[in-house]
Amino acid sequence: MTSADELPKMTEMFSPLFGRNDYLRELQAGKPIWKVRTLAGDEAWLVVRHAEIRALLVDRKLVRSHPDPDNAAQYVRSPIFDMVRSEPIDHADFRAVLTPFFSRASMRRMEPVVVSIVDELVEALAARTPPVEVQEQFSVPMGMRVLCAFVGVPDEDWAALHGMLYEMATIDADGDHATRYTTKVGQYLRELLTRKRAEPGADVLSGLIGSGLSDDEVARLGTMLIFAGGDSVSNSVGYALGRLAANPRLRDALIEDTDLVPAAVEELLRTATYGGGAHPHYAAQDIEIAGVTIRAGDLVLPDFALANFDERAFDNPDEIDFTRQSNPHLAFAHGVWHCLGAPLARMELAIAVRALLARFPTLCLPDVAERPGAKDQARLGSTMDRLVLAW
Repeated sequence: MTSADELPKMTEMFSPLFGRNDYLRELQAGKPIWKVRTLAGDEAWLVVRHAEIRALLVDRKLVRSHPDPDNAAQYVRSPIFDMVRSEPIDHADFRAVLTPFFSRASMRRMEPVVVSIVDELVEALAARTPPVEVQEQFSVPMGMRVLCAFVGVPDEDWAALHGMLYEMATIDADGDHATRYTTKVGQYLRELLTRKRAEPGADVLSGLIGSGLSDDEVARLGTMLIFAGGDSVSNSVGYALGRLAANPRLRDALIEDTDLVPAAVEELLRTATYGGGAHPHYAAQDIEIAGVTIRAGDLVLPDFALANFDERAFDNPDEIDFTRQSNPHLAFAHGVWHCLGAPLARMELAIAVRALLARFPTLCLPDVAERPGAKDQARLGSTMDRLVLAW
């Protein structure tokens, strides 16, 4: 732990791939909210317990934008967070514009698209000789191709777009590198919108064109939507496959009873990562919680992943239990901040797990040194760059 006059540093809070960070657990055991030093060097409030995070996420005094974005405390130097921090569109308006695209009818239309993409990629995997690096060969193309189909990006552009998103997530001292690629994504989307006006489709971008927003506003929303979904599903799939490959008991349970898959998806989402990341918010007004006064304008960082291992909310939180009766995990946040893309992400993960285990029932970790993968700490999010599996 740190000395009394030294703030805990978030540079010490990364969790290893498939492993816990004992320092984070000590913070969680100590108290629910800590003043910390962010990756950008600013002060912030890190919230580490489940109940307090849920309470904050339903408090309307917690917001994503800041009235003085140029002088606001920052979690990390990143143009995507700059964009959110200075977002002129109210969060409720943002959700109102996008919510219709995530309706049940929309998800039903997407299901055969997801199945087709997954089946194609599974067969391509089957043609390879294991061990195989599955992030590059399956998880990333699956997540990106589904996202592109949903948003309205041509399938042939998925790899180029993923490359730009990858660079957008880079953490550097001043954020200039990521800014260049954020600009490139915006330019790409504006050019795509011109084509969409002439030939609209049944996709998000085509729908947003008719919503009354300008092309710049649509490109801005599209950039944030694509960035949020770009790696999240591929990472979730990778973490799920890594867990199943490392634990034959869990793997075999799903092979023997596929009805367990929906509950397994929730548990695999809960246990995907052990904490160390955060989602920047700001206090619009003073907030009193857990004996702490968070002042208006202060940066607030809920650690959703760490909260998913809070023993006050989950019995035996480190155990992966597909029969867990109560699973109020925060993988998709909570309240008005609940992820709009959750239904699509759940669908993708369930379809991928069923298809891969049906095709590769002996999925396992290889008997080589390179196991189970690697996590890039120089990028935003819980990015898994490699996962080598065998069968």
